[in-house]
Amino acid sequence: RYPSWAGPLLARVPASGTPATMSNLVGLLVPAGLLSLAIFMHILACAMYNNWWPLMSLLLYALMLLPLAALARQSESLFDSAPTGFHWAIFLLASLVTLVIGVPIVMWHVDVIESGSVFFNLSGFVLLLATGASAALFGEKQSDGWG
Repeated sequence: RYPSWAGPLLARVPASGTPATMSNLVGLLVPAGLLSLAIFMHILACAMYNNWWPLMSLLLYALMLLPLAALARQSESLFDSAPTGFHWAIFLLASLVTLVIGVPIVMWHVDVIESGSVFFNLSGFVLLLATGASAALFGEKQSDGWG
């Protein structure tokens, strides 16, 4: 029923739990694949034009983790009486997202990078957004603590 190489992986999985296990596996592989493609697009934006300035977006992605970590600690709605730090985290996150989109366009406008590099950089950002959306979608479907 299963390939021979999958035997050790599925030895502990009951037959009735196989579809849920496959859903968990897809829920991990889809965001991981999209994240890999996003980083690949950023590296491709640099390597194709032999200009490594577009990698500045990866620094902005790393900075984006700080307000996301602050937002993850808050479980309140935007319209409730949330602490002040919550609103500052949203403001900082929105500012960093704007910088991720704007910095490549400004670098293209001042002829630091080529237009194709801007396209690859922005498509990497769209793939990163798709990564977050797919992680949220698959995490919401699971009831074992992932979502």
